[in-house]
Amino acid sequence: MLEEHRNFAVNRITEAVVIDKTIPDWVGRDVFTLDSLQKLGKLEFGENIEINLVLKVQKYACQHLYERPLSIDQKIIIIDDTWNQVSATVANTTRLQDWLVSMSQLSVVIEPLELKTVILERLESGMQLYNRN
Repeated sequence: MLEEHRNFAVNRITEAVVIDKTIPDWVGRDVFTLDSLQKLGKLEFGENIEINLVLKVQKYACQHLYERPLSIDQKIIIIDDTWNQVSATVANTTRLQDWLVSMSQLSVVIEPLELKTVILERLESGMQLYNRN
């Protein structure tokens, strides 16, 4: 079950209940260790790599960041009627890159330039798939 594409946002869990049932036989004994979850791609530590992310985000797409900030130090500055600038200290992880790619029509990475290059390469790779057909 863990090998299927299922991700859980532990920061959104608001309550949990401990049950008396034993763990089913099909669940391996060490499947919920940090190492095991990381190998399955369900947990990403970021290897202590923090970056100062700066994004230019379309105003309406930025609304959810008020409710779910990227970090404690997130700042949102209104640029004009269409765009906001978002800055935050975040871990540079694959999950962050996936999110930025998913926001590609609504945001642009301004800094760091290395991350902007990675996102651009991923978007160009996706465009090549569409241009082949």
